[in-house]
Amino acid sequence: MGLENNNISVLFNWNNEVLAITIVTLAVILGFGFYLETKIWPLGILWLKYLLRIIFLATIIIGLGYMPIRLKVNDENIMVSRLFGSLKIPMGEVIEARIISKSDIENSIRRFGSGGLFGYLGLFKSDSLGNYTMYATDLSNLIFIRTSNKKYVFSCSCHKEVVEYVNIRLKQNYNVK
Repeated sequence: MGLENNNISVLFNWNNEVLAITIVTLAVILGFGFYLETKIWPLGILWLKYLLRIIFLATIIIGLGYMPIRLKVNDENIMVSRLFGSLKIPMGEVIEARIISKSDIENSIRRFGSGGLFGYLGLFKSDSLGNYTMYATDLSNLIFIRTSNKKYVFSCSCHKEVVEYVNIRLKQNYNVK
C-alpha cells in the first residue's frame, strides 16, 4: 500500500480461487484453440472455426481489459485502474463506505460479467445489497461504496485503511457543507 500526499494506492491482490479459475479457464481455451487448429474442417462449417476463434479471443481481451489492476483513493476520487480506462467515483458523490464480508455477496446473481476469470467483474444483484458493480480479486477483503445512484464492491488488501480514509473525507465534506 502506498499512502503518500493524501493518496492510497494499492494493487489488486489475487486470491488462490481467482488464480486457479483464470489459469484453468485459459488452459482450456488455449487447449481447445489448438485442437480446433489441428482438426480438418469441412467447407460447409468452416465459419464455425473462425467464430470460435473470435469468441475465444474476445473473452481473453475483454477479460484482461476490464481486470482491475490498482485501487487509488485520494481527496477527489476513488479510482479502479484497468487496461480499458479507469473507473472513477468522485469523492463528493460517495454517501457510504464500509467493510463487508463474503457472506454479504454469497447469494448474488451475476447479471453481466465474469465470475472468476481475471476476477469477479461486472454487474451483480443480491438481496442484501441490491444491484451493484463489483471489481474484486479477493473475496475476503471487500469494501462497499455507495453513491446517490450506484453501489460498488471492491477488494483491497488494506480495506480497513481505505474505508477509514474515505469516511474521514466524508466527515470533512459533511462538515464543510
